[in-house]
Amino acid sequence: MASVPKRAQLAHDRAFWGVLLADFVVQTGFGAILPLLPEFVTARGFPRGAMGLMAASYALVSFLAQLGLGAIADAVGLKWLIVAGSVAEALGTAGFLVHGATYWYVLCRVVQGLGSAAVVPAANALVAEFVSPERRGRAYGLMAAAGSAGFAVGPVIGGVAGAAFGLDAPFVIGAALNLLSTGVSVVLIAPARRDHYPWQQSLGALRPMLRVVWPYFWVMFAWTGLTGMYDTSWSLYMAWLGASRWVIGLSFTLFSLPLLVFNLVGGRIADRPGHRHQVIVFGTLLQTATVFVYAVSHSAWFSIAVSVVEAAAMSLTGPALSAQVMDHTPEPLRGGIQSWFQASGTLGATVMALASGPLLVKAPNHPFYLGAAVLWITTLGVTAIWRPWRSSG
Repeated sequence: MASVPKRAQLAHDRAFWGVLLADFVVQTGFGAILPLLPEFVTARGFPRGAMGLMAASYALVSFLAQLGLGAIADAVGLKWLIVAGSVAEALGTAGFLVHGATYWYVLCRVVQGLGSAAVVPAANALVAEFVSPERRGRAYGLMAAAGSAGFAVGPVIGGVAGAAFGLDAPFVIGAALNLLSTGVSVVLIAPARRDHYPWQQSLGALRPMLRVVWPYFWVMFAWTGLTGMYDTSWSLYMAWLGASRWVIGLSFTLFSLPLLVFNLVGGRIADRPGHRHQVIVFGTLLQTATVFVYAVSHSAWFSIAVSVVEAAAMSLTGPALSAQVMDHTPEPLRGGIQSWFQASGTLGATVMALASGPLLVKAPNHPFYLGAAVLWITTLGVTAIWRPWRSSG
């Protein structure tokens, strides 16, 4: 990213903080409905047996949309993809307030999935538009922290509102927050000004660029894939270790809060472009060790303590990973590449969730052996193929 005049830099900074705020508000609105969503829909007659269909439809639509929406945004503008995604999330969330048949609530989750697929890749791509390479690690650390903060605050707001005002309240709040994100995006995010590249030139740069960044898609698949494993296994694993319900709930908080802080530190560490690959490898290796420890642990509290170390490891990998991919992506392709990048993580989470289910049958710690193996193979793989293109990092 070339140097820019002071006035333009101020506009870039304002736009970056707009992206950050929009991401925080969207994640807060999304998190606000999660604690009471199953209870809400079952109270309206949604069959419990179809709950998996609702979750699967959200994940599948997000994955498919991520494959194509970013490329569209590269043509019409990343800012407007965030605006459209925020509107879609607001409509999907408000749709739950309408009484309908089973398919209606599934459709609402589909619309939410489309919104999420639009907002997240576009927001991450816009960071690369407005932040210079030497500051991108810190910027992506702030993005991760904002998302973590929103996801931590949202369930608290939704839970309190639901208890005080009824099951409709979290959905009203969620829709309002997504509309607020729309307004923030329109007002604060200026459309990125790009140099003109003929589309033939942009596509011509795609193959050599992918040759460099494809290992990071592999890391994203494995790294984000663990979320699918945790969504499926963690609560059952904690109960298997003897944790009470309040300890299980506390375990999520004691992971989320350190992750919020560590992402700020990890972003600063990632602000050294020439060393980002090594940071990614070290973070993935450290996380591999923590996941293996879960598999052999016999204490819920010990596993919770280990999860704090895992939060530190994830904060090393995440900002460096996003910054490294964007550093090697030409401006006209950032939306599309970021969408594919996020889609690889969504696919990983889906695959790991499906694979974890059968492993839970024998013992709730068995999915962690799979998670550790996937991360270990990933670490060995990206280390082995690093040498041929080390100079490009």
